[in-house]
Amino acid sequence: MLLEKGDKENARKQMEEMLQLRKYKDPVALLAAARSHINSKNGDIVWALEMLDRAADKDRKNPDIYLAMGDAYRKQINGSKAVVSYNQALALNPSLAEAYYKKGLIYKSQNNTEVFVERFTEAVKADSLYAPALYELYSYYFYKDLDKAGELLARYLRNADPSIENEYMQTDYLYITRKYPEAIEKANRIISMTGIESKPRLYKLLAYSKAALGDSMQAEESMNKYFKYQDPAECISKDYELMAKLSEANYADKSRSLKWYKEALQTESDQEARLGYMQYLAEIEKELGNRDQEAFWREGIYHSRERPTNLDVYHWGVSLYMAANYQRADSVFGIYSEKYPDQIYGYLWQARCNAIMDSTMEKGLAVPFYTKLLDVIGPDLEKNKATVIKAYGYLGAYEANIRKDYPASLVYFEKLLMLDPENSDAQKYAGVLQKWIDNGSNTEPEENNKP
Repeated sequence: MLLEKGDKENARKQMEEMLQLRKYKDPVALLAAARSHINSKNGDIVWALEMLDRAADKDRKNPDIYLAMGDAYRKQINGSKAVVSYNQALALNPSLAEAYYKKGLIYKSQNNTEVFVERFTEAVKADSLYAPALYELYSYYFYKDLDKAGELLARYLRNADPSIENEYMQTDYLYITRKYPEAIEKANRIISMTGIESKPRLYKLLAYSKAALGDSMQAEESMNKYFKYQDPAECISKDYELMAKLSEANYADKSRSLKWYKEALQTESDQEARLGYMQYLAEIEKELGNRDQEAFWREGIYHSRERPTNLDVYHWGVSLYMAANYQRADSVFGIYSEKYPDQIYGYLWQARCNAIMDSTMEKGLAVPFYTKLLDVIGPDLEKNKATVIKAYGYLGAYEANIRKDYPASLVYFEKLLMLDPENSDAQKYAGVLQKWIDNGSNTEPEENNKP
């Protein structure tokens, strides 16, 4: 009692008085006194080890003394001496499962997987009913070998005292082995037994199980309860991602899922996962027609990826273009042109952006991009026929209407007709230009005959 109250000095004094009566010759009493200090959070471990040394001097064949020594050294975070003591206990009693188990705990604390699994296995071999080692092996194989984990769980439950924690373990195993109806039934039974004391994660397990069975509405209801009871600091990005997907499944309004993907993004630290959430957000905003918001996420993807791809730049630029932000779109496609000079897309979209910003062609902003576009395409005209026709038409109109170089304009329209002989507009403009050039007129073509 004194130890538990933190009165270490008086507790030790009382024990020493008791031990003095027996002149420190009773190994059982010495062991009991030492054990009381080892088991107490306020115990004096140095004093406990002194008592155990005296006990060992009186009885060198009692494995419990060395087991207690191992526990004392473990409490001192002295793993090497603890292992030596446990080995001494095992030398006296090779079937002492507790010693193997506690050696396993030491190696587990050191993340020495191979050794701690061996020690826990030795504990079970020494005593097939030793529940603590069965539990540790189950916990290990839960993530490695579900069949073996199931066998260990069954053995553990047969030898452990019934408890709510064991009910949780069974529920977890049913879920991880995809026995969703059984997992749902057991989770609901725990909730009915424990009420508001139920762990919030049960509602998450219910949600994931129901989602796996295709019941998205019930899954969403369970997730709402999970978020109601769970500390937000304990929620992970996958929780919000599930809620986003359930919202997409349950409602036509895709905007409902946006807030959940944003929560997932805010919670996630892994860069690849974050990129995935930004991709979801961009696609949803695109589907909703919010191209400016799509552009926001596309820009985030570009700057977050260690090595942005051509598609990252392309989608960012197109979203800006569709949001009518032509100046920024031109800048982004300028990045594309610089990074991928042998591809047509940067020049094509720069031409489109500048054609809109210079709608009267007065500044000729799109001309260098259409010209470069044709250079990159080269002789492979048929493959890019529609793009080449657009470029020829634009350049022909610019030469005729702005530079007044009608022969140069005619060349473009003639090239266009070689690709598309049935193009009525090109036929008309080429005819007017040729006739006008042949007549040597200094008068511009009439407005309705201009390219």
